[in-house]
Amino acid sequence: MKKIVILIFAVFFAFSANASAAYTAVSHDLYVSQAAPHKASVGLWSAKDEIVQLTVYSKSPNGQHSPVFSKTVTIGPAVPSPVELSVGYLAPGTYVIQGEFQGSYGSLGPVSLYPSF
Repeated sequence: MKKIVILIFAVFFAFSANASAAYTAVSHDLYVSQAAPHKASVGLWSAKDEIVQLTVYSKSPNGQHSPVFSKTVTIGPAVPSPVELSVGYLAPGTYVIQGEFQGSYGSLGPVSLYPSF
């Protein structure tokens, strides 16, 4: 009887950990050569409707990431991709875009940053 109770608890906790797990995807390095207002084009895909937290980070030469823009978007099979976002003024440098999906899987790409004059 104790083994059955322990097994039930193990299954319950394994399921709850998977159900609440988020999936994070990070783009390749994106280079900005001209100081200007920029837009991000982010290809997103998910098999079901879900919320994604998109964050643009500046990347220092030693690899440190500093957030410069963040927005929550809803995606799903019926939502057109890519998502276009005005991310504001960016200085020359290296940037990455991170997508944190509420579910356990998602796809981020292709991604790009381009000036918006």
